Amino acid sequence: MSRGTRPAQPPTSTSTSSRRPPPPRPRPARGAGPSSATAALGRGRGISGATLKRIAWTGAFAAIAVVGTVYGAGLRTQQEYQAEKKHIVELSIDDRIRDLEGRRAELAAQRWPLEHKIGEVRARIRASEEKGGELNNK
Repeated sequence: MSRGTRPAQPPTSTSTSSRRPPPPRPRPARGAGPSSATAALGRGRGISGATLKRIAWTGAFAAIAVVGTVYGAGLRTQQEYQAEKKHIVELSIDDRIRDLEGRRAELAAQRWPLEHKIGEVRARIRASEEKGGELNNK
């Protein structure tokens, strides 16, 4: 056999007329351009390695910034809590009593509007039950 020539293939038992052609390929709808995903990626050419690296570094820096911010906020909150706790412990008994009385006054001021709203709701419930009872008696 010489180089570049193919060996002869044995004849097949089927004739060429009984062979079926491959099915036609589906065609895209008219006017359909590239999808938005491929358009965003540079008209279907894909993303280059440099772009992927840039995206990865940007994501890494953003994640570090977010984690640092959350961690720092937690530390600050903890420090403020410790300082407030230390301040309360160092207060004299008279100052503690004064602070507790002030807090009690704040809570009492919040209590009246809540009790008023609860009373209104109970009155509406009573009125709706009475109205419902009148309808059942007719």
